[in-house]
Amino acid sequence: MLKNSSKTYSLLEPKDILSVYYTSLYSGDLSTIKELMTPESYMMTLETFGLRLSLRDPEFKSHLKVIGKDADALSEVEHKLSYDLISRKKSPVIKMKSVSWNGEERQTINYTEDGKIKKLYFSKEKDGWKINYYAGRKVA
Repeated sequence: MLKNSSKTYSLLEPKDILSVYYTSLYSGDLSTIKELMTPESYMMTLETFGLRLSLRDPEFKSHLKVIGKDADALSEVEHKLSYDLISRKKSPVIKMKSVSWNGEERQTINYTEDGKIKKLYFSKEKDGWKINYYAGRKVA
């Protein structure tokens, strides 16, 4: 698993975070994923990627439901999901297509994952750029 400090990640630009995100995700390095995302987006990521595992494991499913309120459940979900992500043996081909701004502190990266068109949203936080699913909303 990758072990870098938050200080290092705070220096990354969104286009650089995209690569680190996918490398970390499919190597099961959820501690890095947590550093790269806002807390809300991190929880959504756990829920999304944990869905497959929750269909096969009732105990995991019950833990997944309470990760926002129970630190032990969160730890258990992170542990099991990390191993599940590693077992998927996935290494998608990521190609960045474009960057667009949404206000002064939000960016959208348009890219492809194994040829499928995707978007990832970022917001400038006090400790650097973070993946923020809510940053896709338009700024008035």
